[in-house]
Amino acid sequence: MASIGIVGAGTSGLHLGLKLLSHGVPVTVYAEQDPEKLRAGRLPNTVAHHSPTRARERELDVDHWGGPHADIQYMGIHVNGPQSLSMRGRLEKPSIFVDYRLYQPKLAEDFVARGGRLEVLPVDGAVLEGLSLKHALVVVATGRNGLTSLFPRIPELSPHTKPARLLFAALLKGVQMQDPLGMNAHLVPGQGEIFEAQIVSRQGRVPSILIEALPGSDMAVLGTRRYDEDPRAYEALLLDALRRFAPATYERVNPAEFGVLSPMDWLQGAFTPVVRRAWAPLSNGRFVMAVGDTHVTNDPVAGQGANAASASAFALAARILDALGRERPFDEAFCRAAEEKMWAAVAPATNWTNTLLQPPPPHVVDVLAAGSQEQRVADGIANAFMLPENILSAFASPESAAAFIAQQRSPAREPLPPEALAWHPLPGEAVAPMARVR
Repeated sequence: MASIGIVGAGTSGLHLGLKLLSHGVPVTVYAEQDPEKLRAGRLPNTVAHHSPTRARERELDVDHWGGPHADIQYMGIHVNGPQSLSMRGRLEKPSIFVDYRLYQPKLAEDFVARGGRLEVLPVDGAVLEGLSLKHALVVVATGRNGLTSLFPRIPELSPHTKPARLLFAALLKGVQMQDPLGMNAHLVPGQGEIFEAQIVSRQGRVPSILIEALPGSDMAVLGTRRYDEDPRAYEALLLDALRRFAPATYERVNPAEFGVLSPMDWLQGAFTPVVRRAWAPLSNGRFVMAVGDTHVTNDPVAGQGANAASASAFALAARILDALGRERPFDEAFCRAAEEKMWAAVAPATNWTNTLLQPPPPHVVDVLAAGSQEQRVADGIANAFMLPENILSAFASPESAAAFIAQQRSPAREPLPPEALAWHPLPGEAVAPMARVR
């Protein structure tokens, strides 16, 4: 049977490989490094997997970490500025954060155990040409070694020409975690965003932080100053940022214990969001496809990167299986049709991300204000926030925002019982004692 080659062992490459394997398609994944090196390496990200991705993981039988000890059950949104407000909504379908130093090596092991072939082979353009002759189709799921240059930027879908945010992510110690598990988004006008969550890591469940700083803001120092040049001085800056811009998180901090969990548990940088063409011709007449971040690179502000990558992989898998079943060639016509399906799968996440990178219009603030006052609305916002197509339609216009609020207030929508929300402490309220992470 025709085989498929996948360059890159990230989420999109592994989800694609596992999906094709489940239908009996021979697959080889070419990884940049051995999974064991990833396990021992630096924190790669602090991504969330929301309910649609978790459903795909259950379909692939790789939902290894879910359960009461890991499921994120609520989302808090705090606007910290001249018009401050806070809301917390219960998630009907929980999200989860798993350290990718656990996640991706385990999925690679699953892939091999189910008959997939994994080769550690750095792939550049020349190697890619050779691989294209070994497989019916090669899919590029990594941007390393200059491979993204094969896939041109699409200007009309890529409004950013420079980084929209300066980023710092870390696992933390000295932060009291909330129980049941939740995440908090602090939206700070003129500064950026601070996201706090709880992640399943090598050390167990620990707090995580993601700083999204606007270039030129006070908070930008967290993106321009290197953490490793003076960790203690940087941690003092981070603590001050939490005090000023994320009070709902800061009130659970023990300053004497606060800091990055270990020297390998931080990540810093910036990148420009971009949408690229999802296919490229090679000089030998074959075609290659791009998937995941190689196709669409989104800023992490919406927490949709891994979710879009998984959705893209499943959309491409469906087109590959259809072509194999019909014995159709993997030619330019296939590539164009597959790209259309993949873009349809990821466009809502890209549009939602780009929306969040802009100052919110008044009608969006009105929705958040309603959520701060009414639990039904807060629950609706939290659940819509995870699904880009839902939140985009709710925030599209003043009319759609008003309709969304009215829908959440409708008696036909059963509110969550008060006891389900009794553990949502608002800023200034007491928090139940818990063991601190050391």
